[in-house]
Amino acid sequence: MDDLLRLVYGTHPKSVRLYPEARKVIDYLREKGSVKRDELASLLGTDLNSSAGKKHFYTIVSPMFDKILVSERNGKEVYYHLSYDLFRVYIDGIRRKSKYYLLSNPEKESDESEEHEQ
Repeated sequence: MDDLLRLVYGTHPKSVRLYPEARKVIDYLREKGSVKRDELASLLGTDLNSSAGKKHFYTIVSPMFDKILVSERNGKEVYYHLSYDLFRVYIDGIRRKSKYYLLSNPEKESDESEEHEQ
């Protein structure tokens, strides 16, 4: 899971301090599936009615959006769940950008790599 946390949060010392709580969120969402925002906040021991609690909650949760976490609104309630499909889109985007910047001739390289896969 450390590799996943590095992708989502980075390796800055301030970000690394978020890993234990992020790990707790990911494990909880894996176990429960879809979870209400308030339930996730109580897991983290934060009060969404205070500005400090809300800031701490979103400091942990926000980096996961567009990478592994999806939020859905059902009336007034917000639910969160993990999404492998979203993670694949994120990784594919990284692969496309890496291919452009790291290969001298990306078009030629893709043809050769596709031939090797078949």
